[in-house]
Amino acid sequence: MITRRDLIKLGGLGLGLVLLPEGFKLVKASENPQIKPHLWASITKDNYLMLLVNKSEMGQGVYTGLSMIVADELDFPWDRVIVKSAPARDVYIDKKMGSQLTGGSTSVRNMYEFLRLLGASVKEMILESASREWKVPKEKLQARMGYVSYANKKVSYGELWEKALKLPIPTQVRLKEPSEFIYIGKGVPRIDTQEKVEGKAIFGIDVRLKDMVYAVVERPPYFGAKVKSVDDSQARQIKDLLDVFTISSGVAVCAKTVEGALKGREKLKVEWTKSPLEGFDDERLSQYYLDMLKKKGVVARKDGNPTLLLENTKRKISAVYLLPYLYHATMEPMACVVDVKEDRCTVYAPVQAQTWTLQTAKSITGLPEDKIEVYTTYLGGGFGRKSNVEFVKEALEISKKLKKPVKLIYTREDDVKSGWYRPMNATHLEGALDEKGRVVALYHKIAVPAVFEWAGRPSRVDRAAVEGIENMFYEIPHVHVEFVKVDLPIPVWFWRSVGSTHNAFTLETFIDRLAHLGKRDPVELRLELLKNHERAKKVIEVVAEKAGWGKRPMYGEAMGLAYHYSFGSHVAQVVEVSLNKNTGEIKVHRVVCAIDIGPLVVHPDLLVSQVESAVIMGLSATLKEKVSFSKNGPSSLNFDTYPILTMAEAPQVEVHIVKSDGPMGGVGEPALPPVAPAVANALLWGYGIQINNLPMAPEVIKSLL
Repeated sequence: MITRRDLIKLGGLGLGLVLLPEGFKLVKASENPQIKPHLWASITKDNYLMLLVNKSEMGQGVYTGLSMIVADELDFPWDRVIVKSAPARDVYIDKKMGSQLTGGSTSVRNMYEFLRLLGASVKEMILESASREWKVPKEKLQARMGYVSYANKKVSYGELWEKALKLPIPTQVRLKEPSEFIYIGKGVPRIDTQEKVEGKAIFGIDVRLKDMVYAVVERPPYFGAKVKSVDDSQARQIKDLLDVFTISSGVAVCAKTVEGALKGREKLKVEWTKSPLEGFDDERLSQYYLDMLKKKGVVARKDGNPTLLLENTKRKISAVYLLPYLYHATMEPMACVVDVKEDRCTVYAPVQAQTWTLQTAKSITGLPEDKIEVYTTYLGGGFGRKSNVEFVKEALEISKKLKKPVKLIYTREDDVKSGWYRPMNATHLEGALDEKGRVVALYHKIAVPAVFEWAGRPSRVDRAAVEGIENMFYEIPHVHVEFVKVDLPIPVWFWRSVGSTHNAFTLETFIDRLAHLGKRDPVELRLELLKNHERAKKVIEVVAEKAGWGKRPMYGEAMGLAYHYSFGSHVAQVVEVSLNKNTGEIKVHRVVCAIDIGPLVVHPDLLVSQVESAVIMGLSATLKEKVSFSKNGPSSLNFDTYPILTMAEAPQVEVHIVKSDGPMGGVGEPALPPVAPAVANALLWGYGIQINNLPMAPEVIKSLL
């Protein structure tokens, strides 16, 4: 993390940025005391490049991917690059998102052009400094690996940096041609590996401050219930306990030790108001969602007249799908440290959303932004969950009340009980073929909570609810897409690949069922539906070839294919599966993936790692994951009742990068949505099973057999 001392030390020696109405402008930090803390790049006298990165590192390699872009344009040695997390300030926002936020698979594609400009500008200023000092035309100088040289002269960037900062910032710079790249497209060692291996990396739970105390929160058994009364008489007998009081989300229990806080919570007697969800167990929730499909929704897309066509054709099918709430299951549950004083607030937190964290701190403390410091630690997994800063809000409330620095810790059970799941949803699909087996009509109606509304961005049609359907590339003459908003007090949030997680499953399995109805090869049918979309066609063609489509599987007994477009990238996958008919257990042996993110891949190894991790997470949700509910609330509160994929169950994953013309797409999420439908499609063609519900638990598969 970057500290205040670091910022003050570097304040006069860095290249900063200001945000103007027309866009970004680079400035010297020494020009204006107001922007001293808002540095992006600085070079030390002993020739180290210090970069502040405005995206959160949660294992995806963003510190490496973003900093290598600057280092490449600057022509700087990778082993002398130091990366710190940027503080929460408007100057560090992702301009394309309008927020300092890590999500939507946007980090590299949104920051790429700016970071190249930053690196090239620093290099130009250093060259200009050397040119003036040596009285040599700039064109005759060479800047290479952190040194400027001419004839027998050679000097480090660090020795020129202070003089360079006295020069005007160039209004125009030359960016490298791809053939000149030294890192981009080739990759470098991850910058965060060493400190993680050595145990020096600081995560949210690792932060310690002087006089810090600990807190946990007792939450209602079911969502929507509020504190009615609290009997803390037994809790206050605990030796280390400091205080018990209500906050917005429940009852805070504070102690000198973690153990004291947990023991104190065990002794609490809290009476809650009745939850509006009381009695909503799995069965009742399922029926509620299915009933919502009978209601009229909002039309998100309408091409032609699919309803009329479906009424008057014989070659048609329909299906109703029901998919569960999903928990993010980050390795590190929520934890943060907050210190609220009368005149200053400090937050140390593993968050994906620095802007929202800063806004929350302003709201709770009443302090201005310049009195609030937000330091982002490493995240032990994020997947969208840590863009929700409700846990920081709780810690702010507790610290403000106690007037002490507080470490708030969630147990795994706390994490599940707090909610913020991937939404449950029900979908009704109908489709029709003409006499030649071509898809001519598709009707898609989904009942689902509005994720963006929960994030404070309501709209008539929730974007997440219909993504991947409303904007699909399949060319079908008659299409109807409808959204029915489900309003339940079960908190929902962005889960890795958001609405595409459920919409890819329903659409892609239904496409295969239409292929089955028309006796068409599913690859052939998709290529026909995508005849005018070369990028989409290409990933399907590549994955079919690499997987040996049409041949006997190498490892499993059946093959399935799925394609999906999300976050600017095209992905197609083929899986090989086998099924134990006696136990109902599915084994996924091999996943072959083709991904097209555009013409340029900044770090190929990071792309492959992200695809592999998305496949594993998607497969875990496919086969195992579901938040279950009893009549009194969530009942799958830890990994004994919310199982995830194990290492022994992980398949072989092959990744093939397909390059194309077009804008750069994202990497972190697009490979997740196709996994589940590819597995379901393998079961359809190999075993004659149609999967309408997830997860594919053995007992469900046995009942279908």
